[in-house]
Amino acid sequence: MIPPIPPPLAATAFGGLPAVVAPASAGGAISPPPILVRQPRMPAGPLPRDIAIARGQGSVAGRDRSAWLQRSVHPFTRLPDWAHRLNGWGYAVLMPDSMTPRGVRNVCDPADQPKVTAWDRVGDVGAAAAWLRTQPEIDPARIGVLGLSHGGATAALAVQAPYAAMRPRAAVDYYGPCFDPRLHGAVPLLVLAGEADDWGDPAKRCRAYGNELRPGQPFEIHTYPEVYHGFDAGPTTKTVYDGHILEYDRAAAEDSVARVRTFLDRQLKN
Repeated sequence: MIPPIPPPLAATAFGGLPAVVAPASAGGAISPPPILVRQPRMPAGPLPRDIAIARGQGSVAGRDRSAWLQRSVHPFTRLPDWAHRLNGWGYAVLMPDSMTPRGVRNVCDPADQPKVTAWDRVGDVGAAAAWLRTQPEIDPARIGVLGLSHGGATAALAVQAPYAAMRPRAAVDYYGPCFDPRLHGAVPLLVLAGEADDWGDPAKRCRAYGNELRPGQPFEIHTYPEVYHGFDAGPTTKTVYDGHILEYDRAAAEDSVARVRTFLDRQLKN
């Protein structure tokens, strides 16, 4: 049995916001605007996780809207597909379980959503990345984050400036909404979303997010007309879940997977 990520690591890897240190200016005081960000709530216990090592120069901390390691996962989640795919491309994949330590069975259930947020899971990403950097098979400078839906929103948050201490090299957001472009840092972010996806309106929100970014803040977004939530791994026929349509779309899935591979190879292997 693979031991879980221990609580001390989770607590220290992202127990507070990173400090910014710079030489004092001789010309007078600096008055930067405040940066507001939600504080991650770390679980009391360790994070169960699974890791699959593949020969390669990069590693990806895999994230998803539901925890694959749980028996009670979301019926439309197929994170193992992504783990096998990434391994085939030469990446190690770490899949931490954000749900079990917080007593959540399915983050898509409205009653459970306040118990674990994308901001909480950013703390888990920090713990996972810190743990990965202790492993001899991993290049500590080449760690990325990939997430779907709730996990996609987590991946988008992980590249923001207040979380720069986690040192991700790149992030991929599959149909997760984007929040507060003022906080975006300099880590490349790739967003993939369906235009017909109304679960958080990721295409609309992330496009608006990208329009607010400045030069030097790498951002790519690709959207697919008439495509719904879960287009890469959802049900093959339109299915309504919590009032939202989910449906696999082969053309969008294949195009997005090719884009992800190109993006990760460019950012993590070069």
